[in-house]
Amino acid sequence: MNRSEYAKDTSIPALADLFTWDDKGVYLISARCRSCGTCFFPGYHEQHRPGCSREGIESILLRENGILASYTIQYFNPPYPFKMEKDITPYIIAEVEFPEGILVAGIMVECALNEVKIGMAVETTVLRMYQNDEKQDIVTWAFRPYKGNA
Repeated sequence: MNRSEYAKDTSIPALADLFTWDDKGVYLISARCRSCGTCFFPGYHEQHRPGCSREGIESILLRENGILASYTIQYFNPPYPFKMEKDITPYIIAEVEFPEGILVAGIMVECALNEVKIGMAVETTVLRMYQNDEKQDIVTWAFRPYKGNA
């Protein structure tokens, strides 16, 4: 079963080259330095360890599952370019640690404010932000509590 209810042929990412999805999952597009092993997101935002020779960058997809490392609750709508069709406040901003050793922030969905817990397993999903004039869903990545192999 698809982990995203949004079809790729009728949905457009709000920001290009940050994530992709298929019927098996939603994946953040990252990169890893071949010299120091550091992963970075977005993939074009290189962050190396001190003394790194910076010899080669490879594009990778982060695994779809991670662990909630930190979170905060926001009481104002997300800033541009995360324009939302309606008021979603309050909402959770999650910082997720992926097995690749990188932390990525994003909106947490399908989780009540009183149910969010540091250390909980989460998975990457797609969040519909609004519909454009061509009736296409404009989407971004988000996180939700891990639902297992659906």
